Amino acid sequence: MRCEALQLAFIAAVTGGFLTAQIATAREMPPQKSVEQIGTSIRDRFIQAASACGARLPFEPRVTVDAGSAIDVHYSFDDRAIHFTEWKNLDQDSQGAITAWAAKGTLGLSPEGMYREMFNSFIAPHELGHYLQQISGRYGTLTPWDAELEANRIGMAFWVLQRGAEGNVEGRVANITRFLDGVPTPVPAGQDVKAFFNANYAAFSAGKDGPLNPMNYSWFQAEMMKTALRERQQYPFCKLVSLNKAKAI
Repeated sequence: MRCEALQLAFIAAVTGGFLTAQIATAREMPPQKSVEQIGTSIRDRFIQAASACGARLPFEPRVTVDAGSAIDVHYSFDDRAIHFTEWKNLDQDSQGAITAWAAKGTLGLSPEGMYREMFNSFIAPHELGHYLQQISGRYGTLTPWDAELEANRIGMAFWVLQRGAEGNVEGRVANITRFLDGVPTPVPAGQDVKAFFNANYAAFSAGKDGPLNPMNYSWFQAEMMKTALRERQQYPFCKLVSLNKAKAI
């Protein structure tokens, strides 16, 4: 989920024995990329990386930016598209939640920058992991826990391949998960974490009230994200792609 703005350059010049400050001409930074541009870039690089692993993909998922007001990024099996929403369209409660999240972040991002970093960028290849699970036919054979953990591994492995700040997976994961470090485990004492998640995932996905809600679902995702980070050397991108060899669709 990064914001760019106008930049003023201040030039200090020494003239006649005293210091004067001059304001250089304000220069506009390159325009901020649109959500569609960000999503398309990630989709294209993901497809390219999977193809380089030898994958023969039956189709490329589309990139769709919805006008919804809720926090969202997901891959839809129905329309074969990865869906995003934009910060500017989020309702007040959603923006408030991200503002609190950004305040706990480690990268110093604005609330909008945090949203773009998390939901328009970092989580996107996780969702494309579900695309791989779809074309392989494996999604329906996996438990919710296993499907989500594998998607986190796929997303992590993709970012490891990227250069520069995008490839700084340690820093990016720390930025995202720090907010949830203080959230207590939602799993009742004596219950297995995976069993609890699997038992309540269907109701949560259907939007029904239950013990799994958006906040503690985020807790589970953060735990899986940190697991994928720790185990990233064991699950390189091509290994995960080969596990999801496409079938005819």
